[in-house]
Amino acid sequence: MSTLAPPASRSRVLIVDDEIGPRESLRMLLKPAHEIKTADGARAALQEIAQFRPDLVIMDIKMPEMDGLEVLRRIKRIDPTIEVVMITAYASVETVRLALSHGAFEYLIKPFSRQDLESVVRRALGRREADLDKRGQVIRLVERMRSLAGKTRELEEAARREANEQSLRVTQLSILREIARTIVSQLDPQEMTVAVTEQLRRALGYDAVSITGDAEPVGPTASGTLVSCAIRDAGGVLGSLVVDNRASGLPIDPRETELLEMLSEFLAVAVRNSRLYAEIDSTRRSLEALIASAGDAIIAVKPDGGIEGWNPAAERIFGVAASAAIGRPIVDVLPAADYDDARRRLAHGTFTHSFEATTSLGDGRSVALSVTLSARRSGEGLIAIARDMTAQREVERQLHQSEKLAALGQLAGGIAHDFNNLLQSILGYAQLIKQNPRNAELVSRSLDVLETAAIDGAETVRRIQQFARLRPDERFVAVDLNEIVQEAVAITRPRWERTVAHENRPLELRLELGTVGEIKGRPAALTEMMTNLILNAIDAMPAGGTLTLGTRALDPIAIVTVADTGTGMSEQIRSRIFEPFFSTKGEGGSGLGLAMVYSIVTRHGGEIRVDSEPGRGTTFTMMFPIAGPEDADGDEGQEVAGARRAVRVLLVEDEEQVLATLSEMLRQLGHEVTTAAGGAAALAAFAPGRFDLALLNVGMPGMNGWELAERIRAVDPRIPLLFITGLGLRDDDRPRLDALKISACLFKPVRPGDLDAAIQAAAGV
Repeated sequence: MSTLAPPASRSRVLIVDDEIGPRESLRMLLKPAHEIKTADGARAALQEIAQFRPDLVIMDIKMPEMDGLEVLRRIKRIDPTIEVVMITAYASVETVRLALSHGAFEYLIKPFSRQDLESVVRRALGRREADLDKRGQVIRLVERMRSLAGKTRELEEAARREANEQSLRVTQLSILREIARTIVSQLDPQEMTVAVTEQLRRALGYDAVSITGDAEPVGPTASGTLVSCAIRDAGGVLGSLVVDNRASGLPIDPRETELLEMLSEFLAVAVRNSRLYAEIDSTRRSLEALIASAGDAIIAVKPDGGIEGWNPAAERIFGVAASAAIGRPIVDVLPAADYDDARRRLAHGTFTHSFEATTSLGDGRSVALSVTLSARRSGEGLIAIARDMTAQREVERQLHQSEKLAALGQLAGGIAHDFNNLLQSILGYAQLIKQNPRNAELVSRSLDVLETAAIDGAETVRRIQQFARLRPDERFVAVDLNEIVQEAVAITRPRWERTVAHENRPLELRLELGTVGEIKGRPAALTEMMTNLILNAIDAMPAGGTLTLGTRALDPIAIVTVADTGTGMSEQIRSRIFEPFFSTKGEGGSGLGLAMVYSIVTRHGGEIRVDSEPGRGTTFTMMFPIAGPEDADGDEGQEVAGARRAVRVLLVEDEEQVLATLSEMLRQLGHEVTTAAGGAAALAAFAPGRFDLALLNVGMPGMNGWELAERIRAVDPRIPLLFITGLGLRDDDRPRLDALKISACLFKPVRPGDLDAAIQAAAGV
């Protein structure tokens, strides 16, 4: 590993980072070779600038109180010779451009090696030393020019005093002045060299004149036909001015040597300037090539809003050639409202502002753009960088569509999984009944299973309808959360005991129930919530463990916790557990449980939090608002006792099996039933006063329940109407129900008791 050798005079380095780790790491790396100061923030750094006067500042680009770019600008205002190296954890063309455009020497991207750090420090200090040398050269150049002016005057006086040399000296001075004008007017090194050497050759009649880059001048010939003068400045020898008359053999007048030496001093300045010009020109060409090859449109905008710069990417994105775009208003290609808003923000001190917009092109196409506007130097307008996001937006749209299709597939798979399990039970026990019709015990047990399977299937449909907002919630009543927990424990106890007995899993249940106030809610839904969480906790402890159920009050919030000591979850899984039909159990899980838990909690105005780590268990925390005195139930939930009576019912249902089932249920309840297999048959059978009530299926082919209800209402506005549906209802169906005076809407499958209760309520019993 290389180390920096301490220079004779130790350079001063200021390290600025709001994090102590990176700051101290840099300090220890650079301490052997440099004098180091550190600052933990922007303001401390600016104070150290005046006191410490560093040669180099190494600074993080992201700091809380003031970002690195603003600190960079302030440092350059204090002392532009201080070199600054920016450190960033991320790299982007915009970050690099901003840092370099404000005078940063270089940038380092975390993480970086020690060699990279040492290299950039060495180069930065080298450039500072060179810049300081250039400033000294300028001062020395001024002094030298003054000295040369004095020498010129002395030569002029000597020429006047010495009549025999007057003509030669005047000629030399004229040549010197003319060449000096050439040196000043020519910055390109090749053009300057050609012009100076040609002027000397023609003015003094030399065979050949050249400016070489040799470090040491060529030695003179014995015949005096070759003269070489060193071109040097404070930085060392830059080359040689060579006058060569060897071809003609004419000796070079010794009195011309002084002229050549004076000219060499001018040439030193010219060569240095031309080299600096070459570096600047190379940088300019690199920047122009960068702008020309950029994939984003880079547009220079004048203060009056006119376009003055238009790179090839802008031509491609907007379909407008540079010759046609230059001079046009920027709002011809960017939306005026978005551009004006961004310009106002920049005028109020914002350095950059980004926005997304869609613009229409002349050929009818629309282009989605991501635009970043930044201010140029004061009064010089703006720079707009526009990225064509059209293809990306299309990919995102397709991805979104693909995700929706995948979600539908997952939904269908989950529904198929649940219903296939239920159908397996129904089919199996139905076949057992057919094979053993005289086994009363088997038939009774099978019918219980069939009823349970049907109820479970109805519950799955209810969940889906609630997700789709096709089923109204039941009215809320006062609920004791401790009773909900105990009821869920009772429901899941068989599963708990079976797991312990059959799988030999050591499972422990702890109840930590505190005193909590009542909340408003649906007892069945809250019990379902706790049951799902308990069953999930059992599944999450394949090697056994402890399940802790707790309640407590944190007024005005009631808190319920379900904590297990099981396998836990990764962050990736934890972020998706509430997605409908997302499951980590493979075919063993439908993925509805936790999605329903989340839905139940939110419908009760509560919040749910999940804390989990792999191998350290999972804790679900549910928080519900405690019911206040104003939430008293009143008469809600109290059953109204009264006599029931048999009524004449018009039953309309297009499904033959459903029609037969509902008809039999109604007759068993004591009602008189007239059936109709569709809307047309119902209208043919209907007459005012013939029926006490009509029960209509909503989703029927030809004439649906809505249309049938409207036709019946036109004939008899007073007859009670009930809807029954397997599809569900949307929120926007409510006004239509009220307009048709529908007494209630029942959801398939319906139990006999619920069906009779709805009929009695609609008939006014």
